[in-house]
Amino acid sequence: MKKSLRFASAALALTLAAGMTLPAFAAAKADYSKDETVYAVMNADGSIKSTTVSEHLYSASGLSNVTDESTLTDIQNTESDAAFTQDGEKLVWNTDDTDVYYKGNTDKALPITANVTYTLDGVTDSLENLIGKSGHLTVTVDLTNNETDTVTVNGKERTVVTPLITAVGVIFGQDATNLSAEHGMLESAAKSSVAAFVCLPGVKDSLDGLLPDDLSTVEDYLQDSVTVEADVENLTAPQVMLACATNADALGTNAFDLSSLNELTDGIGQLNDAMNQLMDGAAQLVDGASQLANGTLALLDGASQLNSGASTLDDGLGQLTNGLDTLSSNNAALQAGAQQVADGVLASANSTLMEGGLIDTPMTWDNYASVIDEVLTMNEKTLAAARKKMVRTVWEQEPSFKDSQLDIALYLSATKTNHDLEAALRLMQSYDPSMFSAMLDLSTASAKQTVHDELKYQAENSQDIADVRALKNSLAQIQYFVSSVNQYTNGVATAADGAHSAKDGAAQLADGTKTLYDGVTTLNDGAGQLSDGTVRLNDGLNQFNEEGISKLTGALDEEQIHGLKTVLDEMTSRLEDYTSFAGKSEDASGSVKFVYKTGETVAAADVTAQTTADVQEGNFFTRLWQRIVNLFKF
Repeated sequence: MKKSLRFASAALALTLAAGMTLPAFAAAKADYSKDETVYAVMNADGSIKSTTVSEHLYSASGLSNVTDESTLTDIQNTESDAAFTQDGEKLVWNTDDTDVYYKGNTDKALPITANVTYTLDGVTDSLENLIGKSGHLTVTVDLTNNETDTVTVNGKERTVVTPLITAVGVIFGQDATNLSAEHGMLESAAKSSVAAFVCLPGVKDSLDGLLPDDLSTVEDYLQDSVTVEADVENLTAPQVMLACATNADALGTNAFDLSSLNELTDGIGQLNDAMNQLMDGAAQLVDGASQLANGTLALLDGASQLNSGASTLDDGLGQLTNGLDTLSSNNAALQAGAQQVADGVLASANSTLMEGGLIDTPMTWDNYASVIDEVLTMNEKTLAAARKKMVRTVWEQEPSFKDSQLDIALYLSATKTNHDLEAALRLMQSYDPSMFSAMLDLSTASAKQTVHDELKYQAENSQDIADVRALKNSLAQIQYFVSSVNQYTNGVATAADGAHSAKDGAAQLADGTKTLYDGVTTLNDGAGQLSDGTVRLNDGLNQFNEEGISKLTGALDEEQIHGLKTVLDEMTSRLEDYTSFAGKSEDASGSVKFVYKTGETVAAADVTAQTTADVQEGNFFTRLWQRIVNLFKF
């Protein structure tokens, strides 16, 4: 039981830690998009000192006469001369530019708040009073999710939260040694150490009593409080950083589909019922085969026992027919379920490729292979999507980066850094003389061809294109799976038809005693083999039920399953609705992420400088933390 629960817990950990953090998709196409980043500067105790919000409006057709909404004050256009008019919370932009960046201030309460306490050698005090002292330091960050509501679960009111995935980091300087971080990950830079955590504040209470007892695998994620301990000498101020978002991809993690857990809760009861029917049918099959064997033995005793044997055979075939009919009745549901899973995967693949700009129309099962092959030819559409992805990725780290600057970076990558685009970007950032030389070279046709070739090289060797290749193989395997299910159900239907024919023939046995008697020896041998096979089938199904199905369906009772689904549905709905902090128009699609930090220290700056060099060899937490550190450059 523990083994199966650990397996279930591991799957649940992935689902809760990433699956709940899904991006929201509007029912109709939005006129423009609004991406929001909220920057909060904290005092040492976690209280908020100031909050600034950076907004990015985008429309491929330009932002002329676009009406935006915002509760911000002191609004400033940070990237262009585009003008706007303001009427209360409404902003009207009138520019042909596709992008507008602006910022403003707010005193609105944040969705996640932190309370930071510092304890030195068992005595809790303010950080200011502990600076310069030595001893064993404990830093505790208590997280509160303020995005709550109530939902009725199994007749009782339960508080649920909007499940914002939250990354927490505490950075120490050289004054700290022997760091420990339960439920977290420790990483070291040249002059500093970082304790990093990924949490889902408030989710643990929202799911209280609805999950299996053995949840050691998900415990790391369902934390509302994290603690870091260290030995310090002449303590300098550690820095506390937080980042949270509705979309896990904004923090550098992978997204998992929460609907799969909802489908699992729906299917557990159906699986249990279907297994019971299958076991009943197998038991009936054993009985029928046994009676058939007994009947053939009776036929061997002589024609005088023929009628009795024929009757027993008829009964046995009747039970066999019933068992096969039970299996056959589930054929349509099995076929539909397999096709539904396949269509869901194809729909997800279409959504990913269309959002990435790789295709314009959805693929079908008839043309997916040729469509993906066309993408993999690195045609102009694929290269355009790759270019857009590169610009967006660099912009997330350096908002001043322009699309036109990518040609310089690609040219430097091809001619100076051996296809290392990040190294080329660093040359540009440091204003290396090669950057100015590249700017002059780009006026030539050969340089432009070099840029085009490098864009193709970067795209062909990107993770996105690798994922597209893997997607083609996955879709082929799923298509084969659906075909195999159809072959199986056709076999069951054929067997059921044959059983019905056999039963009809059994009723005529009494009239064919002589013919039956001549062939009864052969029938007896076959009946014995059938009986042995059905017994083995029945034993195998019982073992499969005891060791697999019953453990899976027994981990959660029916009330827990219903309650878990209710809470997950509510949290998913809240997550899909949480698309803005400072306000947006109904005509816009939106996304929002939050970044908090206390005052920057020398150790924190060292982490920012060192993490990029280490990230390629790092694990999940290292890669995640590098992405988050980049967010804190404000």
